[in-house]
Amino acid sequence: MIRIENVRRIWNEWRLGSWLLGAVVALLVAVMFGLVFAYLAPGSWSVTKSVRARLSFPMVMVGFRDAASFGDVADNLSSVKSFYENQDFSAVGLRVDFSTEDGKKRLKIREREIINRMLENEIIRKAAKREGIVISSDQAKKAVSEQLNTEGNDVKGVERRLSQLYGWTIPQFTEKIVLPSLYEEELRKRFEADSSRFADSKKKIEEAKKRLDDGRTFSDVAAELSDGRTAEKGGEMGWFSYDDLDTALQGAAKGQKIGVSGNVIESELGFHIILVNDRKTENGKDLADLSQIFVRKQTFGDWLAEEMKGASVRVLAPEYEWNRDAARVDFRDPELRQFETNLLQNSEGDASVMF
Repeated sequence: MIRIENVRRIWNEWRLGSWLLGAVVALLVAVMFGLVFAYLAPGSWSVTKSVRARLSFPMVMVGFRDAASFGDVADNLSSVKSFYENQDFSAVGLRVDFSTEDGKKRLKIREREIINRMLENEIIRKAAKREGIVISSDQAKKAVSEQLNTEGNDVKGVERRLSQLYGWTIPQFTEKIVLPSLYEEELRKRFEADSSRFADSKKKIEEAKKRLDDGRTFSDVAAELSDGRTAEKGGEMGWFSYDDLDTALQGAAKGQKIGVSGNVIESELGFHIILVNDRKTENGKDLADLSQIFVRKQTFGDWLAEEMKGASVRVLAPEYEWNRDAARVDFRDPELRQFETNLLQNSEGDASVMF
């Protein structure tokens, strides 16, 4: 005879099993629902945006690591939107309205910029790890304190502004802004301290200097060895006011003897040999007519672009694609690409390009 206790036990086990099965099925349905709206549904749908904003599914990956999730991108885009909506742009004749078709497209451009910045931060993080760079919590706190000092050390005031403008707390500000900038700063220092990166460029400019010392004309050497568009003109740059020149070149432009090529000068962009053709004063401004032999050196930006091109980037969001040649995430939609191109081409004097 079946005892009552056994019946109850079997019933309870069946109920527990059914509950667990139901929970598993519900979870699978929720995951499938999320996958559909994350990777298959059009991003322009309001329900897609709403679902994605709650998902931590990867949007862009570097290797097997998530560089930008749907939720994080939505959160950052919300902060950008909050910033513009809490500013008074009336003085520059700008009315921010993200509800119009034009406004939605501009906001989408901001989303793409956010994705690319998050991707860049991940590439920098990986490179820093490879170089053995570690930013401690004390370093991060010190950087935040220095930032607060520039604001008059008004912690509460800064917290209010961060919350009002971006919806951030100070820890969020530290995570999103301070830490990535610290990693980039440390990598940049290491990059600039490694003179071996510039060995070929330095060898080339020294060859140019040797040819000049051997009696070759400045224009011939510039045409043969100079980088950039001025090489086609024998190095001619034209007239410049001193303030418009790179600070590394201002001394030579002001003090170098006319008609005599100078010594090698190093700037952030590369190596220069300057020739002052003439000087004059016009409308109260001192001007110099210059020629140069310029040899470009790899900048930190060049190096970072190469790092990004060499990274294993996978873009999972259906409306975006990875442009390896440009080292950036681009729109798949040609209409949006053209809209962005037109916006940039017509940006001069257009205050609305601010958003």
